[in-house]
Amino acid sequence: MHPETKQACLVTVPSSKKARLCSDQNFEDKFSSLHESIVSRILSHLLTVEAVSTSVLSKSWRNMWTSITELQFDDKIHRDPSDSRFTDFVDRVIGNIGSHPINSFHLRSVNSYDEALLISWLSEVLKRNLQRLVITCHELDSVNFSPLFPSFGSLVELRLRTKSILDISAPALLPKLKFLSLEDARIFNLSSVSTNLVLNFPVLETFEASYSRCFRTDTVILDSPLLRIFEMFKCTSVHVPNASQVCKIRVLASNLEKITFSGNDSRKIRLSFPPSLPEAYLALSRSHWSKKFLSSFTCVRSLGIELSKDFHVIKVPKFRQLVYLHLIYDMTRYFILTQFLEAAPILEMLSIRDLTSPRSSPTEKFLKELRSEESPDCIRTMLKVLQIRNFKPNRLQTSVLRCVMENAGILGSVILSSPNPITEEAKAQILSYPKASPHASVFFE
Repeated sequence: MHPETKQACLVTVPSSKKARLCSDQNFEDKFSSLHESIVSRILSHLLTVEAVSTSVLSKSWRNMWTSITELQFDDKIHRDPSDSRFTDFVDRVIGNIGSHPINSFHLRSVNSYDEALLISWLSEVLKRNLQRLVITCHELDSVNFSPLFPSFGSLVELRLRTKSILDISAPALLPKLKFLSLEDARIFNLSSVSTNLVLNFPVLETFEASYSRCFRTDTVILDSPLLRIFEMFKCTSVHVPNASQVCKIRVLASNLEKITFSGNDSRKIRLSFPPSLPEAYLALSRSHWSKKFLSSFTCVRSLGIELSKDFHVIKVPKFRQLVYLHLIYDMTRYFILTQFLEAAPILEMLSIRDLTSPRSSPTEKFLKELRSEESPDCIRTMLKVLQIRNFKPNRLQTSVLRCVMENAGILGSVILSSPNPITEEAKAQILSYPKASPHASVFFE
């Protein structure tokens, strides 16, 4: 539809202008010539309330909205829980749409509704070969989606951003699911005699879980040969039925490209992945991370790792394939950098971001130890690129920078990325540092 025509259709115009528009045969033809399938596609791109409102445009459009295939409901303007207009509207739409398949159902709610009402809506749309289901309802009490799980077989995308309960029988099969995102989910395995939970998702490409808990499960097996991205943020396990109280998560995915993991305590979860995993990003806090946990990631070629100030690890395992390391840490704890560099014998690219408090400054003892520290082998013989992000030309960062430049024998590029302009005086000082590599160039970003 031409933009001007669309605007004329959707706004209120004076009766004189309306009469002139209606007398325009070309304008009428643009309505009448549209095929029903095209109208359905146009309306499906609107919020459902907007699609339904088009019924007032003309008699021929009175029931056009009943052919929409994308249902999008948002109650952000109905913040009074006692106002039933929103739920009445959803009931009306679901009760009056035709019998055709529904591609997607997206519900965003700022209010709390009765669980039975939500389940009744979903039961109806899941009968229509539903492909995408997105629920974003942070104010809802826990919703038990377990009775609906057998109906998820048609889903290609499932996003549950609400307090959800899933009692999943083992093994669980979702043959068409490509994208799964769970937030604040409670996952049970009560209906199975096995303590293992097998999730068989043969075409899944992306798995995301945040603030979720797995109950009474010894091992979770995610069998997804096409999985490319696995993300787990602040998840844990409860009442694990084994002596170690550790829930093992095994990811069977030969095409896995990237792991993102953030957590507070490795004593509850142990991860295992294919040995061909190329990339991982870890955000770790508290002091309970063991060498055994980090060993799950020693196969990666690229590692981003963010360590809180209270992070401690007795020993870092060998990362024999690691060529790129992005380390986010408190730079006053230089031994952390040394530990990872000594554990990465073929490291070629090192990126650092400092978590030191702006009020902190290195002591003379620290600077003396830094200068006397023997440089790891990878710095002297392998490192080609050094980047310091959020660079500030203070004593701490420039001391680490100078230490690397003085020892990196084949260093090619030093990239200093600063949020604020670096003074010409500071640049000149950095450029005057001695370099072990004659080919090293310093770039200021």
